[in-house]
Amino acid sequence: MDQLQMQATEIIKNVARELQEKYVPKEQGVSKERMVELFEIANSFAEHAIRTALNKIVPDIAWADAEFNIVAQQKGMDKDYWVCDALDGAVHFLQGCFPWVISLVLMRNNQPEFSILYYPEKDELFTAKRGGGAFLNGIKIEVNSRKTLDSAFVSTFHRYGDDGEKELLEKTLLSMKRVIPKTFALRILGPASLQMAYIACGRLEAFWEFGNDIYDWLAGSLLVEEAGGVVTDTVGNAFGIKSNLGILSTNNTIIRDELIRIF
Repeated sequence: MDQLQMQATEIIKNVARELQEKYVPKEQGVSKERMVELFEIANSFAEHAIRTALNKIVPDIAWADAEFNIVAQQKGMDKDYWVCDALDGAVHFLQGCFPWVISLVLMRNNQPEFSILYYPEKDELFTAKRGGGAFLNGIKIEVNSRKTLDSAFVSTFHRYGDDGEKELLEKTLLSMKRVIPKTFALRILGPASLQMAYIACGRLEAFWEFGNDIYDWLAGSLLVEEAGGVVTDTVGNAFGIKSNLGILSTNNTIIRDELIRIF
């Protein structure tokens, strides 16, 4: 398994390098339609390259094609399978700013077995293995020891208010309004997986997001757990592929419980 994780890591790094060199858009100020088109070109390249390379190494491991199918995600599979976000942070990528990342998770028994998260701009590689700890560029990481919300640095992710997500957007804005006076600082820092990686290495104390985007959260959730943090849904239930009440990742249960009371 360690060998497979190392091989997968090299694949991710190579694809990220090519994305940087060939697919970061040179066009600025283009229409929304053109941005979507440019994203599809870059994302299709990255996903195809990762999938093809992994299939050569381990052709018996399935590939999850359920990014936008919540029912299929929550059903899972009865065999090992990959969950990949080949270009997480698309808006940043298209605007030529950062962060954007690539994440890959090997699922076993419908829970993350190992995860890889690569942030090309800073050359930061986050990895975790179930029962084996979490690492940043090969160095073991842990959540920090900050205990109170009033001194905590926290983050979230907002919805866009369209495609039936208006309620989630309003819920997020309300939670931000309630949390900001109770905490040291709140920011929105890009991809959910990276924000959770920042909890794992001690840069943040908490991240939450409402909704049911399970695939967006798997890589980061394992990083936080293996770094000694806590991952639940936004009301405190255990987090897993069947979760439908969002995600709440924290460095400890004290801050988690404070946030749940505020929400």
